[in-house]
Amino acid sequence: MYHTQQLLSVIKFRQLSDTRESFVTHRLGMVSHCTQRARVSTAALPAKRAFTLRSDVRSMDIVEPMLGGGGGRVRGKRRVGVATVTTVAALLALSSCKDSGDKPAAAPAAADNQPGGVNADGHSPEPGNRTASERPSARAGERAGERSPTPTPEAATSSAAPSRPRSMAALGDSITRGFDTCSPLQDCPDKSWATGTSSEVNSHATRLGLPANAAFNNAKTGARMVDLPAQARTAVGERVDYVTILMGANDACRPSEREMTSPATFESQFREALGVLRTGLPNARVLVVSLPDVGRMWETGEDEFFARAVWSTADICQSMLEDPQSTKPADLDRRQRVRDRVVAYNAKLREVCATWQHCRYDGGAVNAQRFGKNDLSHWDWFHPSVAGQRALADVTSKQGFTWG
Repeated sequence: MYHTQQLLSVIKFRQLSDTRESFVTHRLGMVSHCTQRARVSTAALPAKRAFTLRSDVRSMDIVEPMLGGGGGRVRGKRRVGVATVTTVAALLALSSCKDSGDKPAAAPAAADNQPGGVNADGHSPEPGNRTASERPSARAGERAGERSPTPTPEAATSSAAPSRPRSMAALGDSITRGFDTCSPLQDCPDKSWATGTSSEVNSHATRLGLPANAAFNNAKTGARMVDLPAQARTAVGERVDYVTILMGANDACRPSEREMTSPATFESQFREALGVLRTGLPNARVLVVSLPDVGRMWETGEDEFFARAVWSTADICQSMLEDPQSTKPADLDRRQRVRDRVVAYNAKLREVCATWQHCRYDGGAVNAQRFGKNDLSHWDWFHPSVAGQRALADVTSKQGFTWG
């Protein structure tokens, strides 16, 4: 992960005209004046440079620099224009300046961004029960009427209230690491919905009154379901009483649709991880969180210039976000297929969790969560902001365990 200064340091410019170089130097100078965090040295800009930015294969989470030359694509990754990269870098720096303490704390999410998963009678669905969120509605023109996979019924969960845990471990990916909540392109685990210590989030660990040394964040930015068994073994070694799992977004968010994990492989990997916990921590309670609807992230950010620029430059979730404003049938169908794959993943989470009475699925509540613009990090328009992390903590707590 890189600070804004480090991101800017890997951007190279090639054969700029005097006019464009003067413009870029002027804009970066403005950024440097706005925030010392960017520390852009405009005098260091040479006249002849080339640039390429790409993401790691973990496209949802990681932005890594790669120097390159030549035209077109480099190793299959998209090249972007000088103006786009300069704008993205400048706005990242300006965002850092804006969020460095010069403004009041973010206001709570708007009413229409409150946690979802509420039935028509006003009651939250019982954990493990399928909700409408597991049939994402198609946007206009997106294969309307197509049915999503139907999960099989779960076994009844234990009704006895478990004892309040004295320790916990959070397993997952960048969402659980609080990625992009404090600084651009960095983990910020104290803002995590699961184990964070920030009062702005009110995490599970905070609600349980756990000290910092009893709440372990084993998640890893960029992780996929294949990485969950190893994280589960770490939790077993920590001898915790409570485990949260939010894993699988990166299995759907890939550089291309064809690279998404198959539902069968996803299920096998999750079953292995849950088996590790069941064997190693037989008395622990496990909360399995449904995957967010990545299609809603697209709907929220597609009309934002900066969102589109970052998605393209950093190759974020291109299986869903490539060419985000296209209305071509092929692109509409591709987006729907990615949403359907998330639905299928959630069905597997639900089915496998139902095989162990100490495992509880959130009933699709997080998938139903309607993330608004305030709930998304404005550094990448994809990961949850502090407000989004707070919303995750709220909805998962409501759908989680009632402790004795």
